[in-house]
Amino acid sequence: MIISICGLKGSYAETAAIKMVGENVSFLYCNSFTSALESVQKNQSDFAVLPVKTSNSGFVKEVKELLFSDNYIVKQKYNLNTHHCLLALKGTDIRSIDTVYSHPKALQECSLYLNKINVSERVIYNTAAGAKHVAEHRLVNVAAIASKLSAKVYGLEIIANNIENNDDVTTFYLVGVKYY
Repeated sequence: MIISICGLKGSYAETAAIKMVGENVSFLYCNSFTSALESVQKNQSDFAVLPVKTSNSGFVKEVKELLFSDNYIVKQKYNLNTHHCLLALKGTDIRSIDTVYSHPKALQECSLYLNKINVSERVIYNTAAGAKHVAEHRLVNVAAIASKLSAKVYGLEIIANNIENNDDVTTFYLVGVKYY
């Protein structure tokens, strides 16, 4: 089975997909929700796994609009506890961090923590993409907000755990195409 997701290896969508369909799955990593759904339409993947709502910041408007735009069907729903971590290069002192990369929803969900450590925020399309960016470019004084899995995948150190404002649950849908 091939699942398309908006994101990279180590993303929350990948974790949700594995929880929904099991470990015997291949992934098609896409850079947008639109391209993840288009891959299902074009039979490049069997399903897409998309985040539709977070308990802290509400509906993902773009996904909601896309799901109503065509002949998609929700096959399964899964609620994932998304505990955000602050990730940086190994040996980074938290006091040296001046910039944090992540998805806009994750930045919003961790706003209290980010204000406390007084950093500038940089938006990137996916939490795992932020982690990969920090790791690949060996960015000093820069961190990402992402999952524990992203830390492992990209060789980053977890500087702080559970930095979200409140416990957060993200609802993911396993989406297919209706055939008439």
